[in-house]
Amino acid sequence: NISVSGLMMCIFCIFTVFVS
Repeated sequence: NISVSGLMMCIFCIFTVFVS
């Protein structure tokens, strides 16, 4: 089960790649 913090990390990673 993915925790909220883990989900936030994934979203942050995707956001960083999207901005780059």
